[in-house]
Amino acid sequence: MAFFKTSDGVSINYEDRAGEGQTVVLLSGFSGIQAEWENQIKLLQDKGYRVVTMDWRSHGRSERTSKNLRIGRLAADLHELFELLDLNELVLVGHSMGGAASWAYLSLFGEKRIAKVVIIDESPKLVNNNEWSAGILGMNWNTFPVMVSTFFQQRLTVSPVSQSLKDNLQIEKNKAPFNFDLALPLLKDHVLADWRENIYDLSKPFLFVAGEESPLWKNHYYDDFKAMMGEADQLAVIPHTGHLPHLEKPDEFNAIFIKFLM
Repeated sequence: MAFFKTSDGVSINYEDRAGEGQTVVLLSGFSGIQAEWENQIKLLQDKGYRVVTMDWRSHGRSERTSKNLRIGRLAADLHELFELLDLNELVLVGHSMGGAASWAYLSLFGEKRIAKVVIIDESPKLVNNNEWSAGILGMNWNTFPVMVSTFFQQRLTVSPVSQSLKDNLQIEKNKAPFNFDLALPLLKDHVLADWRENIYDLSKPFLFVAGEESPLWKNHYYDDFKAMMGEADQLAVIPHTGHLPHLEKPDEFNAIFIKFLM
């Protein structure tokens, strides 16, 4: 466990696990923590990859703050970590809001340090309108004021997460409890963003992984933006999973993930 101080003075917790191979950066979603990636970290280390994780500001063991709770600032925090560790040719993996932060990073800092991108169960636009229906179910400009603080309270998994992983996550969360009210401005900023053009613009190999029964979206929501992906990009749908396929079905997810990395 290590910490670095961001340019705006916030202490961020990260872990850099040595490996001779390519660097893989694993990024959690809103309220998520580094320990969620336990099954992926072990597999990647066994295969010789260098694995980097971090807790977003006001998440996990990073500093609790109301300062700059915006997706663009998360991308800047990522950039500063990459510079600190001198990371290049890395694989950027983002789940949910971690996917949004990945798109924000690419928008602000480009692809120079990036070799491949993996996004897990995150629509590029979360608010629906007359021309877009792949956002959060029931979320439009009329319902946003109420839904933004309530939609996240629903059950997000379909298949059970292993008890050992749940126990480990609970230990970590007890050590550093998440403050939803403090972090709510970040969730609001996350929900309002539109990253569709960043899918169009991405030139690096791209894997999108969806949970087949994710409760956040309509069925087959990914079909609405599949045409934005490049011909060589990949879409994988993991059966009988919700919004956290890498936790619910780690073996299935890992098989798809490792094949993409190689």
